[in-house]
Amino acid sequence: MPAPAGKRTDWIITAGLFALTFLSRIPFRTTMLYAWDSVLYTRAIAHFDVTIDQPQPPGHIFYVGLVWLVNQAISDANSAMVWISIFFSAAAVAALFWLGNRMFSRGTGLVAALLLATSLSFWAYGEAAYPYTLLAFLSVVLAGVFWRLWQGSGNWLMPAGLLLGLASGFRQDLLPFMLPLLVVSAWNKGWRRQAGAALLLAAGAAAWYIPSALLSGGFGPYQAASSRQTDYLLTYFSVFGRGAAGLWTNTSALGRFLLFGMAGAAALVLILAVVLAKPRTRRLLRDRRLAFLLVWLAPSVLFYAFIHVGEYGYVFSFLPALLLLLAWTLQVWAEERSADSGPAAAGASADSGPAAASKAARLTWTVAAPLLFLNLLLFLVLTPPLSANRLAARDDILRSKIATIEQNFNPATTLIVSVFDYQQARYYLPGFRNWTFDPSVEKHPAAALAPGIENVIVFEEYLSPGDPGAMKLPLDRDQTLFYLRRGADAAVRIDWDQRKVYLEHE
Repeated sequence: MPAPAGKRTDWIITAGLFALTFLSRIPFRTTMLYAWDSVLYTRAIAHFDVTIDQPQPPGHIFYVGLVWLVNQAISDANSAMVWISIFFSAAAVAALFWLGNRMFSRGTGLVAALLLATSLSFWAYGEAAYPYTLLAFLSVVLAGVFWRLWQGSGNWLMPAGLLLGLASGFRQDLLPFMLPLLVVSAWNKGWRRQAGAALLLAAGAAAWYIPSALLSGGFGPYQAASSRQTDYLLTYFSVFGRGAAGLWTNTSALGRFLLFGMAGAAALVLILAVVLAKPRTRRLLRDRRLAFLLVWLAPSVLFYAFIHVGEYGYVFSFLPALLLLLAWTLQVWAEERSADSGPAAAGASADSGPAAASKAARLTWTVAAPLLFLNLLLFLVLTPPLSANRLAARDDILRSKIATIEQNFNPATTLIVSVFDYQQARYYLPGFRNWTFDPSVEKHPAAALAPGIENVIVFEEYLSPGDPGAMKLPLDRDQTLFYLRRGADAAVRIDWDQRKVYLEHE
């Protein structure tokens, strides 16, 4: 029996969104390992062991396994991770449309999906060797399953528990972020189903926890490494370790990352405020769909504000929920405006309903279209951080930097100083000595120069030489590679507050 026309239309839109997002990423994919963690994942597919940060605890072993699998086909770890990012970008956009359509309407789902597809940071991270578009996809899929529970379908409870346990093997942060939504959705579903869901959740988590521990030297070493990572975050980033300063740092970073994720959709916050301020539309505060979105949003936001938020991609755990909320309020606002100014408001005939709906749809897209166009401008034409131009520049500069160092310096007599690009320097220049430090722990570190070191290269873009007589070599994109020649100096010192590198006597 053929599917109803509405269903066929939904499937066509879903497939179209997937294809459009997938194809739009292909011309801009990066070719160099993008970040610190990209290198750790690359090393992990050869030898998984979180005790030596391959990768950092807790390990994301299912993601590493997926990278390993794709890498078997293409023999390039960076490309494997980038293609995974591209695929799950497209899958997340398609899944968000499907969820938005089920929760609200086809128009709301489509607006939210297009806002996600053209989001500046979401597009950029879909071009890089990072797991964050996968985080977005899994968050949406889990929310979709939990929504069935929220509506009262208890048969979904036990599969939902297993799915959450397994999904957390790709990104362990999904477990604390999505568990509250599962718990609330499971309310009044019967203790037998709840107990079964809890057991299946534990089984799903065991499926990644046990191999992660065994590949890391056993349960003791694995737990110790995970505890060290937790202690580090709590000490140097959270409100528990840094007090109000930690809260300020985290919330300001969260706001910045969220602004890049929302991009043009940030303007819809004004419409949200208008909708919630009007008596007629304030009923949304009592809508169960709003409660669902808030329970989805809250755990991530609270964790990032009070504990740690380290990357633009972190917000993808709740960005889809926020875009759904904004798209929904845009729809409500458009419907109210159309009802107020339409023929029905003047006492027209009862058949003005379809006309009002059509007018609301036009008004919705009149607002949404410029925001989508702004998103396209931000990524494709302008040059903010994470734009297509900046992604390509990062590739070109890193490639040029590596070639310049290999051509002009002797590994035996050269020290490379870096911070956030330390892992890329080690990976692409394995014969050279490298030195780094953690600016979260120490602002003014120093290290003795080993005998035989003649040149100190400033590899990091966030650092520059403190000596005005520093030597330099040209790089692509009008950039410069700085290096210091050793005289009677015995140590290298960093002033992180000034972002300077010095050579000096001990």
